[in-house]
Amino acid sequence: REREVMQLIMQGRLNKVIADQLGISMRTVEVHRSRIFAKLKVRSAVEMVNLLNRTQG
Repeated sequence: REREVMQLIMQGRLNKVIADQLGISMRTVEVHRSRIFAKLKVRSAVEMVNLLNRTQG
């Protein structure tokens, strides 16, 4: 699920939209988001996208 949430964050989707699309609560999205950021050692979606773009490029 974290990968799905990460992909949607990278597409610029808001937590509410992610929750609706995946059929999960907003709180679950927030938990996934915070775990993703912790694992990648970033503090924001912008930092995450920049990091992933650097590592993929």
